Amino acid sequence: MIHILFGNFLKESGKLSDEQLKKVYEEQKKVRVKLGLIAVSEKMMTIEQADEVNNLQSTMDMRFGDIAISKGYLTDEQVGHLLSMQGNLYLSFVQVITNENFMTIEEIEQAYLEFQKSLNFTQTEMDRLKSGEADLLIPLFLPLNIDDYHKEYILVAIKTLIRLIDNDLYIGKAEWMSEIEADGVALQDIKGDADASLSFAGCGDSLLPIASKFAGEEFEAVDADALDAVAELINCINGMFASDCSPKFFVDMLPPIYKEGKNTMSAAQICVLPVFIKGKQVNVLSVFRGKLSIKGVE
Repeated sequence: MIHILFGNFLKESGKLSDEQLKKVYEEQKKVRVKLGLIAVSEKMMTIEQADEVNNLQSTMDMRFGDIAISKGYLTDEQVGHLLSMQGNLYLSFVQVITNENFMTIEEIEQAYLEFQKSLNFTQTEMDRLKSGEADLLIPLFLPLNIDDYHKEYILVAIKTLIRLIDNDLYIGKAEWMSEIEADGVALQDIKGDADASLSFAGCGDSLLPIASKFAGEEFEAVDADALDAVAELINCINGMFASDCSPKFFVDMLPPIYKEGKNTMSAAQICVLPVFIKGKQVNVLSVFRGKLSIKGVE
């Protein structure tokens, strides 16, 4: 997710063009991240030290890690850590940018600091974001005062979207709202020891990628069939959440519903999390210890 967020930041700040960014995403699938780049990114080596080891590699029949250890720049344990990070999406993103000479490592590091400032994240939070682990990074975008069970509810929803709909989706910062309008909604309530509601609310035709992917067929409009597919996905998410909750408290799922056209969603406190799928924004609305209400907009 971070490679998409950082990529958007680089494009919006004029550091990469739209064409360059598309090129990076295409090449990212093929690249193998160099240990020197990872070592610099993880602050285990300086740029000068990594360049020195890279230059030595051209004259010595030795691996980067072995040379770095012999020079005293890295330990065996650190090299093992670097090797484990070669599949990291942020690092492969950076590797392609440098391979294509779009930006230098120094320029990327400066842009990364600006990106961190724009998010208002601490270094620890940025490390969680860079890890790519959903359980660590999704909570960074949720309100600080959110209930732990509510947080888990959202985690199940977003991780399911990543797994079933779009591995390259990204999220924005959530906020508490009491009312929000949507262009077509799918919703399901949970009743029991802790009432809850989960809804995917569309903006224009933004629900189409979810409906088409989950149903395995292309929908041309956010009609009843498309919304029914979205509702079935929510039913799957709630089923997983209910299963996770079963040892702690009792919950029961009500039948999912959907409504076409303009609707207003309301509740005392709705967590509204923007999710971007295939370039389209979907708002994931969740209520815990409460219930969402839907009213058509005339």
